[in-house]
Order: sequence, then structure tokens, then C-alpha cells
Amino acid sequence: MNKEVNWYNLFVTYLMFAILYSGIIWGIWAFLFEPFFNVHFTYLQVIGAYTALRLLFGNTNTNYISNFYTPKSMDLNKIDDYLKQIQADLDKEADEVEKQYEDLNKKD
Repeated sequence: MNKEVNWYNLFVTYLMFAILYSGIIWGIWAFLFEPFFNVHFTYLQVIGAYTALRLLFGNTNTNYISNFYTPKSMDLNKIDDYLKQIQADLDKEADEVEKQYEDLNKKD
């Protein structure tokens, strides 16, 4: 696993998404829900709430945001090996379940 982190790229990408998504959330709230609930939020309040929620509940195990703009392509061999490992695990579990059902049929 690659342990090198491009902190500038990560920071700029998170900042861009925070500004973009906060703007979308604020626009939806301001034009759709504010007239019904009569609660006004400023854009800065929305960006703060979005950032806090992202820090508290965001998935930090993903790295798709950190390499969103990188020119390097993904290592397809790693992805292929990972998918083959998952398929092998699923086949193993399916064989175990089949064996259990064969044992039950023999008892009957």
C-alpha cells in the first residue's frame, strides 16, 4: 500500500468538495426548505456544519478524493488481484454451504 500522501492535493481536493457540496446544500435549503421551516442559514454556517459532519462521520478509509486529480492511473493488477481474492473467498464459502446441504441430505 502506498504510504506517501500528497497533503497539498488532499487539502485542495477536500476544500474544493467542501465548498462545492456546501453550496449545493445551501442552495437546496435556501430555495426549497427555508420557506417552509422559516429557518435561515448563511453559507458560512452550512460550510461549517458540512465540514464538522464530514470530519465526524466521513469515511476516512477511502483514498478516492486524495487521487481525484492525479494523472497517475490506478494499478489494475492490484484491483484484479483483489477481485480474484474476493471471488475465491466467495467460492470457498459457497462450497462450504454446499457441503453442509449434502450432509443434511445424507442424514435424511
